[in-house]
Amino acid sequence: MTEISELERSSPVPAPHPPAPASSPPTDNQAAIERAVRQGLESERRSSIQGADLEGLTRQLRYREAVDQRLLRLGVGAIVFILSAGWLAADVTLTLAAGWGELGGRPFRLESSVLVAFLTTSTATVIGLFLVFLRWLYPQTNPREERETERDRG
Repeated sequence: MTEISELERSSPVPAPHPPAPASSPPTDNQAAIERAVRQGLESERRSSIQGADLEGLTRQLRYREAVDQRLLRLGVGAIVFILSAGWLAADVTLTLAAGWGELGGRPFRLESSVLVAFLTTSTATVIGLFLVFLRWLYPQTNPREERETERDRG
């Protein structure tokens, strides 16, 4: 018996490929797969990202995220403002209609308990909506988290 060296035992031995039948040429699918694999390997070799490139890409992504977040907050802020203004306009209209006794030329009457309940809940809802939006717009962070963020950037 021949003795196998330690290097030969630890290195993987590729399995031999069975010979392709001489009568069947490679199919179009196999050729397309092989071309895609070769092109993928070539593009990976060409586009090796260096450290400076990675930092530039990271900065660019952070900037895009900040711009997108600003636009999102601007849009949501406009929606919250329009919704709140409409809600408060409905409150004023209802209060005036209840006081004058007519709405749109028709007699209008609400029990005082219904009017108080509507005004109270709608006012609380509008204030809550603004608070939720403002907390999202200006998030509170701990000083420890701010230091960690600054340390990661610097």
